[in-house]
Amino acid sequence: MRNHPRMKIEPIESLKPHLPALQKLLIDTVADGASIGFHAPLPEEDAAAYWHAVERQLADGSKLMLVASESGTVLGTVQLALEMRPNGRHRAEVQKLMVAPAARGKGTAKALMAALEQAAHDAGRTLLVLDTRRGDIADGLYERLGYTRAGIIPDYVIDTGGVVTDTCIFYKHLK
Repeated sequence: MRNHPRMKIEPIESLKPHLPALQKLLIDTVADGASIGFHAPLPEEDAAAYWHAVERQLADGSKLMLVASESGTVLGTVQLALEMRPNGRHRAEVQKLMVAPAARGKGTAKALMAALEQAAHDAGRTLLVLDTRRGDIADGLYERLGYTRAGIIPDYVIDTGGVVTDTCIFYKHLK
């Protein structure tokens, strides 16, 4: 990476060594307005409960998670929820792409998504789906990364201020 020459992106199986940094990343991302299922201000105990639920999904194999770091500092993360039912084992859902405010605009999200797509391919997944709030910065990112907008669901998300907004559904076929 041009702006993160020492950035490492690794799959993680246990959140324990990263838990404080991941809790901070989640709280900061929500505070910055990201539509990832929570409202600001996000209490620390809610962030901790969320990560403990993710830990269980990592343990049962229904989820993969990548963490981008540089010199021991967590820059970002992304998750892949693997469809486990027999008729959907070719697909997975991209979830919770988060990049620390200081790491934004430096290619971190793009690098995380590229690594996630490779991990999905390695796991035998050929179709990725995701959703994001219409108009978010991620909305344009996914299009630039080759995702196709499948449609818009009106009035899907309620933001912190109580405003109802649309969500965009995207997909990408992996080669």
